Amino acid sequence: MDPIPLNPQTPPKRNSNLVLVTGVEHPEGAYAARTLGTHGFDVIAHSFISEAAEQIAHDITGIGGRATAAVADLTIHGEVDRLFTGIEDTHGHIDTVVHAAWIPGPESTGTPLQSIHPHDWDRFLHAHLRMLFTTVRRAMQSMSDRNRAGSIVTIVGVNRTETGTGVSTLARQVIDGAIEAFTAAAAHDISARTLQVNTIRLVDELPSPAFPDEHITPDFDTALVFLADPAHHSWSGKVLSAPAARFAAVH
Repeated sequence: MDPIPLNPQTPPKRNSNLVLVTGVEHPEGAYAARTLGTHGFDVIAHSFISEAAEQIAHDITGIGGRATAAVADLTIHGEVDRLFTGIEDTHGHIDTVVHAAWIPGPESTGTPLQSIHPHDWDRFLHAHLRMLFTTVRRAMQSMSDRNRAGSIVTIVGVNRTETGTGVSTLARQVIDGAIEAFTAAAAHDISARTLQVNTIRLVDELPSPAFPDEHITPDFDTALVFLADPAHHSWSGKVLSAPAARFAAVH
């Protein structure tokens, strides 16, 4: 099975698209923000932790990119609205949202199924699904309020572990599946054709040729830059599998 034709040999052109990357305190979010910064995007580096957001923004500006730090609790509707309103008031628009935010699970969510406490399970699922809902919903509102194209990209995959072993816990696999299902449904729910919603699934191994409908990409960078560009309307609702890069930890 051949990778999807994203023209990985063609250097991406520089642009002035404004992208909000959530969760830059985690390796995937930090890597996504730095990658988009090097490809000409104006980056809003979001974190629950101010030091992490400021560090990633500093990293991007240090290599000649443009970046601003932002802090908000994405599980709280008012905080999400404040984040987007602040960006809109300062920049006038948001072109792209890359949602990589992740909250460490309660005490027992990393354990086997029979050992997970119901209260931990409820808190974990509620926090992540609420964060996903509020962020994507507000991003859609921001992009729909103007006559411009917009792109929302969620990131799921094998590197989301507490131990860094590359083996996802049960709770994280469930959330990743929910994120994929939500973004696919959201893509079908959008009435404005200029908005696109997609997911990048990080995998240790590329899918087998036995699954011909699977969309695969040469690498994470290629998938990210391609989907972050709001111009690819025909790709809305897709899940693209990309080989998991070795993301460096945020310092």
